[in-house]
Amino acid sequence: MKDYQMTTVYKYIELLDNSLTQKEKTIKSAVEKYLYRRKKARANAELLEYLLA
Repeated sequence: MKDYQMTTVYKYIELLDNSLTQKEKTIKSAVEKYLYRRKKARANAELLEYLLA
């Protein structure tokens, strides 16, 4: 039953994503890029700190 609930949640989110306006899609894309770059910057900072230690 747990798999069924996950599939339902996934499909619901997929439906929400499909109903976004172009402006909302642009904002979503910008936020995803920001979060990815932030994660990458944090990983690079940790690596640099490790190399300098």
